[in-house]
Amino acid sequence: MRSRPASSAPLQQARRLPSLNNLRAFEAAARLQSVTRAAQELSVTQGAVSHQIKALEEWLGVALMRREGRHLALTAQGAAYLPELSNAFDLLAHATGRIERLTRRNGTLSVNAMPTLSAQWLIPQLAGFCAERPHTDVRLATTVSVLDFEPAAFDVSVRCLSANELAMLRARPNWRGVVFGGFLPDALTPVCSPLLLARTGPLTEPADLRRHTLLVSRSAPLVWRDWLRGAGVAPMRPVGELVFDHAHLGVQAAMQGLGVALANPYLVAESLASGLLVTPFPQVRLHEKEFYWILSSQAADDEEAQAFCDWLRQCGRAAIASSGNPEIQKAPEGAF
Repeated sequence: MRSRPASSAPLQQARRLPSLNNLRAFEAAARLQSVTRAAQELSVTQGAVSHQIKALEEWLGVALMRREGRHLALTAQGAAYLPELSNAFDLLAHATGRIERLTRRNGTLSVNAMPTLSAQWLIPQLAGFCAERPHTDVRLATTVSVLDFEPAAFDVSVRCLSANELAMLRARPNWRGVVFGGFLPDALTPVCSPLLLARTGPLTEPADLRRHTLLVSRSAPLVWRDWLRGAGVAPMRPVGELVFDHAHLGVQAAMQGLGVALANPYLVAESLASGLLVTPFPQVRLHEKEFYWILSSQAADDEEAQAFCDWLRQCGRAAIASSGNPEIQKAPEGAF
């Protein structure tokens, strides 16, 4: 009988792992605390997510989640399983991102941003970046998801965040190695067409807004309430409301004289300069958030990605300087 050579390594036992799809379903539902949101993230049905979680529990022989009314709660076993499982998926995403960067064409930069910032500010400014780096192929994707996104899915993501929202994101395992920086305040103030004021008369104080139609964004339905409260206006019922999916559509409607919208004057600076819009109360601003660039860990050493973040910083400084509002503080920067 032939013996195995002494130099041969012993055979390793195959890893005992449950279905990857089942693991992904549980991790997403537990992290998001919602089967519905997990189904949306994974592009499957809610029934599929529930079935996969049940199959994982049967495979493990333990309950991982339970229903508490309309909410999900983790069992002790599920709570212990989630952090290590999330870390494992983060490592897989990180490794996959690095391979994709090694194999893709040089000079390609993937950017993800919100629709309003993209339409009002980023796309008009983008010609400057392309002129500086003509060999960089920018691929811009827009999304309405502010918080539920994977930093590793793009080289650079751009989000408008409050301090609390940023802190919540920084605590997530998939933000390990992510670099971020603020570049522009989100300071909202009412804007409207001068033609509207010519028809209705001037807006002399914030309470005069009750005589106007307010243009509301479905993606941020409470900002008018917050602005009016900050302006010292008692709860009121305006003449009417028009509701749009995104804030930039409300701004377009304001240009047509349909009502008064809330907008960031930095984003609509060209429309203000050309006289398409006016700001009746320029000093009354709701400033609770900042725009941040978010550099994914796999792109942290990428020249194009770093140049894009530097360019955003420069554009932000220029916008603040030209607005005459240097008192607005610069947002923080950091890495994990």
